[in-house]
Amino acid sequence: MLRITRIDQEPFFTFPHRTSGPAGAPLHNRLPFYRAYATGLPDHAKGIVLTSDLQGRETGGHNRLLGVPVAEALVGLSRDGVIPAPDAVFLCGDLYDYPDCHKRGGTGPVDEVFQAFSAMTPEVVGVLGNHDQMEYPEALPDNTTLLDGGVVRVLGSLNVGGVSGIVGNPNRNQRRIEDDFLAALESVTDHAPDILLLHQGPTDPERADRRGDPGVALSLETGFQGLTVFGHTRWDWPWLIPLGEGQALNVDGRVVVVLPEVDGE
Repeated sequence: MLRITRIDQEPFFTFPHRTSGPAGAPLHNRLPFYRAYATGLPDHAKGIVLTSDLQGRETGGHNRLLGVPVAEALVGLSRDGVIPAPDAVFLCGDLYDYPDCHKRGGTGPVDEVFQAFSAMTPEVVGVLGNHDQMEYPEALPDNTTLLDGGVVRVLGSLNVGGVSGIVGNPNRNQRRIEDDFLAALESVTDHAPDILLLHQGPTDPERADRRGDPGVALSLETGFQGLTVFGHTRWDWPWLIPLGEGQALNVDGRVVVVLPEVDGE
């Protein structure tokens, strides 16, 4: 079973970008990249990437969605020997922002982000957030899987499940009522995947200020032993918590490069 053993508290890299601000004007931020370490990765795997809520646009003239230059940055970091080339990338949704970054909460197509990650790593698995749409899902490369109630095997031995969207009004984008969301969630956790990808994750049972869905938390506390990776709401450090017999990792607005734990560390 995959277990995160530790996470560096300071990012090893940050990436400049624009994102929609609260007053109708873009904000200039830096996306942090962190190293984490885990046991239970496949023996041949040198590293995997977990990320969510890349809501922004690159600086400069191309104005691509933030996930596209982030994929290129990961290639550059691996080329420079800062990190190993990722064996797989896992995306937890909300990858869209308006072209002019004029308003938070924009909804639109994120095909280009999945295409960019598909071009730089052998395997990509993701779920969609409540602000994501896929314009041409049939055009995704063969190494890319979108999950919404399913489980897929990656890297030969790692089982990954996922549920897209959030709890909410089913007439709105990527939302379903709570009973339906939890039914989809439990249909996945019944298969005991090593990694569970969600956009909307659990609340932290120990801290009320760490928002999420309490129904999701209760479901995961009672039987799921794997690693739940999610975004949607930002948590401050530490953003890895124990949850029942498993772990929950909030990667909202951050890129986490997970490396094999070294014996004796």
